[in-house]
Amino acid sequence: MKRFIVALLTIGAFASCEREITVVDPAALDDRNIYIRAYKYFDGDIADTSTVYQINGDLIKLSHAYITLSGAEFVSVDEKDTTRTENDLTAIDLLTTSEVKLAQLPRGSYNGRLNYHIGLDSARAYAAPETLEETNPLVKGHLWNGPTTGHSFFQLEGRVFDPNDSLFTTPTSTFTWRIATEDMVIERSEKRNFNVAANKDVFFVIDLDIEKLFLGLQPSSTPEIYSDPGDAADYNKAQILSDNLKSEFVFKL
Repeated sequence: MKRFIVALLTIGAFASCEREITVVDPAALDDRNIYIRAYKYFDGDIADTSTVYQINGDLIKLSHAYITLSGAEFVSVDEKDTTRTENDLTAIDLLTTSEVKLAQLPRGSYNGRLNYHIGLDSARAYAAPETLEETNPLVKGHLWNGPTTGHSFFQLEGRVFDPNDSLFTTPTSTFTWRIATEDMVIERSEKRNFNVAANKDVFFVIDLDIEKLFLGLQPSSTPEIYSDPGDAADYNKAQILSDNLKSEFVFKL
C-alpha cells in the first residue's frame, strides 16, 4: 500500500497572532520532520566565508554552496510500502545553513531505504523564478541560469585572491561552478533503520569536506562551469564536480 503524505501550510493558524511573523525561509512552515544535518569542513576546520583557503595553487574565499534537494521518499525493506512527501523541495546555501529539511514521515518504526535527488524534475528545473509562488525556495533566482539550463542543482561560488594581497578584500576574479540540466540529476539512496517519535525530528548527519569538491578543478583557470551539454570541455568539468559531490554527500553510518 502506498501512503502519500501531504504537507499543508496552515495560514489561518497565524491569522490570530498579535504581531506579524517574519518568515525568512518559506520552507520553515512545512511539517517535514526528517532532516539532514550538514557539518562543513575545509582541511579539517569548519568552513566559512571569511577564511582564506589554499587549494590547487589558488588562494580563495568561499561565497556560497547552494544545493537543491527533491523527490524524497521512504521505501520499506520489503518494498511493499512507500511514503512520499508532497512538499519535497529544499534549496539552501549549505555554508550558512546546517539543517536541511528533507521529508515528512508519520510516527513509527522504519526499516528500508531513504531516496532523494540532488536535482529537480523537468517541470520545476525550467520554471523561471518570476512564475513561481513566493513560498517556493527557487523564487529568489540565485540558481536560475536561464531557460536553456534552468536552475542549478548545486552551485559553488567563491573568490580568487592575489597572493600579494595581504588584506584579501579585493578578489582578482570569481568562480561559479554549476551542476544543472536533467542529465546531471544525482539520485541518492541510503539504507536506514530508525524510529520517528511524536513531535520529534530525525536527523541524518553528513560531514562535507568542501576541499574535496575541488579535486581535478582549479578556480582561477575555471571561472565558470555551466553544465552545458553542447560544450564538451565544460560538461566534462561539470561531471568532475558532480562526481566529487556524489562521493562527499553521503550520510554517516
